[in-house]
Amino acid sequence: MPYLLTQSIIARHMKLAFCDCILEAASRQLWRDGKIVPLEPKMYELLEVLIQRSPNVVSNNELDELLWPKVYVARTSLTRLVSELRSLLGDSPREPRIIRTVYKTGYAFCATLNWSESTSRSAAFVSLLWNDQRLPLPDGDHIAGRGVECSLLIDAVTVSRRHARFTVKSGRVVIEDLGSKNGVCVDGMRISQPTQLTDGTEVALGSAKLRVRAVDPAALTAKADTSFSAGSEERR
Repeated sequence: MPYLLTQSIIARHMKLAFCDCILEAASRQLWRDGKIVPLEPKMYELLEVLIQRSPNVVSNNELDELLWPKVYVARTSLTRLVSELRSLLGDSPREPRIIRTVYKTGYAFCATLNWSESTSRSAAFVSLLWNDQRLPLPDGDHIAGRGVECSLLIDAVTVSRRHARFTVKSGRVVIEDLGSKNGVCVDGMRISQPTQLTDGTEVALGSAKLRVRAVDPAALTAKADTSFSAGSEERR
């Protein structure tokens, strides 16, 4: 029976570090040497299932079922996908540090894993809300668009392949239109130059609307006013 990805050990609030890479499950992003590595969806799924099953070997047949369900693919498709993923991870089939080949059987994740909270308590706090999804925005540049190489994948017909760039630094967010066909609007106004965003700002990439959320982790939870209930008790 195929392994269920929903039963993942990669919890939505976790990040996993191995070799010089960090995998953030919540944003489905892979970082290497401090830079985002563009992963195609199939590559991400392959890496995720190998990590989930590590250190066990995942057979070629099972990987085919998971990655291409109900579709016949040649064995070379999996071989090519593994090769491309290794290249992005800086791994080698002859001296594997991350993905080990088990001859005529399958593959296994062989790197040492370390995991922790995916979002630093001191770092923010910035995210985008789109179609009931929360897209975290850690410090750095984030390209939004329909292209699989984008770190913010917005799969909508009015969104360009590389539509806009979000730049985040210490909680400050700036958006820039990358020459998109349908433009970028901030609170209903189309922009032509880099524009700073704040908590609650609505951003439209074509007709796809996103909402900025910026939370101060140092903010204290407000204490509830219990005077009414206390007074009610005294009157009983």
